[in-house]
Amino acid sequence: MGAPVQLKSSVMRLATSHPLVEELIGLSFIVNTFAAVWVYTVLTPAALEATKALVRLVLQREREGNLDAPAGLRQQLDAVPKEALLAAIRRHRLECLLHGEPLVASLLPELAATLQVLARQDAMAALALTSLTREMAALFEQAAMPMLVIKGIPLALQTTGSLTSRGRGDLDLLVDPKQLPAAVALLESSAFRRLPGYLPRDLNSFWARYGRWAGYELSMVREGEGAPQWIDLHWALSNVRGPLPSFGLAWQFRELLEFSGQSVLTLSRAHAFQHACAHAAKDQWMCLRNLIDIERLGRQLGSSALINMGRDVTVCWSSAVTHRVVEADDLCILFKANRRGTRKALQRASQAQLWPWRCEGMGPWTPGRWLSTVWRLLAFSRSPQDWLRTLCYYILLPAAFVDPLSGEDRGFRGFVSARVGRLRNRLGERNSLNQATNASLLGADSKPKEVAARLG
Repeated sequence: MGAPVQLKSSVMRLATSHPLVEELIGLSFIVNTFAAVWVYTVLTPAALEATKALVRLVLQREREGNLDAPAGLRQQLDAVPKEALLAAIRRHRLECLLHGEPLVASLLPELAATLQVLARQDAMAALALTSLTREMAALFEQAAMPMLVIKGIPLALQTTGSLTSRGRGDLDLLVDPKQLPAAVALLESSAFRRLPGYLPRDLNSFWARYGRWAGYELSMVREGEGAPQWIDLHWALSNVRGPLPSFGLAWQFRELLEFSGQSVLTLSRAHAFQHACAHAAKDQWMCLRNLIDIERLGRQLGSSALINMGRDVTVCWSSAVTHRVVEADDLCILFKANRRGTRKALQRASQAQLWPWRCEGMGPWTPGRWLSTVWRLLAFSRSPQDWLRTLCYYILLPAAFVDPLSGEDRGFRGFVSARVGRLRNRLGERNSLNQATNASLLGADSKPKEVAARLG
């Protein structure tokens, strides 16, 4: 099993390392081809539940002090193959969390050394991200351009006081949407370059203005002697914007952090909590690390600050999922467990937490799955403008107005041609996968017949 798992991990790293891969070679096909290997040989339900039990233990000790491991936890861990458990820990980005807890090392002596190495790698990546965060904060400060750093290092400091507690990640910046062209130019002056396949190159063109209305981020990269440095430049926190603060409101309530002699501005803890809930919901609560952020922020805010946030469905559902995983009593005031939406969120989360990283669902792409994704996102807001924005985003995909190979802008005719070609490719991938599956089943069915014929 080791070889297929290693192959799957390598393919997933390749598939998620560049945002154009989905457009160029079909990320869905890669995910679907190897999904069975990942889910059924590594991310088993038993490994996931054991990982959740470890997370609950660490967070309970944060809240209540040096508690002993609950009865039965050691037996639960012993019943799971260590390779499967390690895969679940890595899939949910928990190396730093678990390595930092001495009790976990005593419960998992076989994995202690491996977790130490992985946590050190994550810590080094976090320090590199810290350096980039400081550099960008200084760059925007010198340009007198308002900018907030979201997630990443500021969130690690807000939730734990440690720069490295959340491990690796990209740098996420939030700017005023009116200043997006100037922010892009400022980053380009610091050797970052835009990647084709997000927005048209001409940010003042009609379709680029449409993309800025419908979308909310673009990626930029700087390549040098070391590893590439990635920045996700946001002009909104999500394309479902109704429940979340605008840039102006986020800037009004911003929080100032200082580290290594540099001031860094970020979201207030209340806004960070709302954003963490929305981000987790968009990803179908697939990553336990995101739920840990929600628990820690909720614990800091307390019931008095949380009580009025339950009207937002992403806060409600994310709080329910987080409580189910980590038993966070502070979040109970934000949801009602017997509501249909809450039950569906819990069910979806339990499935998505087993899927490969960034996978939208198991099996080949289908029009029905596309509709399901759009419908799921429409449920996140009560705003008609958000409904229109979400529908437009998935029908008139802003990224498709630029050629991902040449970087040249496309007009509407080029957009339609590209989307029709993409739809044909996806349907072709689906048909090829179905044919391969049918051929495999027919081959399996024919073997007993061949043996019987030889014996006869």
